[in-house]
Amino acid sequence: MKFVIKYLWVRFLSLKAIYYKPKKNTYLFLPINGAGLGHLTRSLAIARQLQRLDPFAEIIFLTTSIGVTLVHRAGFACHHVTPAALVKTGSVEWNTLFFATIENILRLHKPATLIFDGTIPYLGLQRVMHNYKNIKYVWVKRGLYKTDVDHRKLDAYVGKFNIVISPGELISAEMAVQSQAGKLNMVEPISLLDKDELLEPEVARRMLRLDIHRPCAYVQLGAGNINGISDIQDRVISLLKRQGVQVVLGQSPIALRAEPNMSADSVVVDYPNSRYFGAFDFAVLAGGYNSVCEAVSLGLPAIFLPNTATGADDQVERVRQASQFGSYEYLLDFDEDAFANAVGRFLSRKAVAVRDQKNGAVTAAELILHA
Repeated sequence: MKFVIKYLWVRFLSLKAIYYKPKKNTYLFLPINGAGLGHLTRSLAIARQLQRLDPFAEIIFLTTSIGVTLVHRAGFACHHVTPAALVKTGSVEWNTLFFATIENILRLHKPATLIFDGTIPYLGLQRVMHNYKNIKYVWVKRGLYKTDVDHRKLDAYVGKFNIVISPGELISAEMAVQSQAGKLNMVEPISLLDKDELLEPEVARRMLRLDIHRPCAYVQLGAGNINGISDIQDRVISLLKRQGVQVVLGQSPIALRAEPNMSADSVVVDYPNSRYFGAFDFAVLAGGYNSVCEAVSLGLPAIFLPNTATGADDQVERVRQASQFGSYEYLLDFDEDAFANAVGRFLSRKAVAVRDQKNGAVTAAELILHA
């Protein structure tokens, strides 16, 4: 019965769609974020490149992320709809809100292209797509799903979009190709910043109040909105300092339960924190898409501690792949001796293999521009 109701609701006619006239070169980015900033950051990376390619483009954001101010700081207008987990209501009720919000944004800005970045298109978006046929729909769909995800359902959703852009994982960076059907497009790994946008090492260290002559590590284990990270974070900081390493703790600007940390030498709550990467000898990071791809693309050696409690994202496989590219290691189960040994190896070597590759955000922006 629920399936029938949802099916009919998605196909229910919206009279506003009949008279909809989109404005050329107007783009609506719709990143769906819950606990982290992955979808939002990818969308911002692509939007920046799209603006560079077309300075006259009008770019608007609508997101469920609580990081709305980060979009405003990047120079884009941003609307917000409260995520379903916080509304605490039924699926149809929340999607009714979601649909109405999107429809209001369409009425206000009249975008010709809608770029969705999320795991699956929600019912509210499906209803928009069913009604507003004269909008081009793009799905930015990360490819590395866990094995228990229903790929047949994902394939069915793909057919609803004009094009699908799949941000490559590191192992597939050379696979920036278009499928024979012309719908699925693999692009290089996406990064918000390029290497030439990083602060100079000495400048970054002075800004962070660090001794420029002592080793320094950056620690960022996620926002902590999926599972608690305080205990493992404190142990990591303690072990690093025991080995004479200065520690900069990166805290997420959208952490819901951010707690003051008095043990790190410095705390940075900036966005993106990657602008400071030049200050560090190595990092200790979680296994999210942006953390891993940015570390490798920007040449920051890292020890990865993947989060296995994510819904669909396979962080374990991602860090395993990353370990093939130079000075990158991972620990599936945190062990103090194994961690201390890994730190010792990082302190004894300085070289790191930097991947010289095109930023996938550029390729994605080019695809969207010519969709």
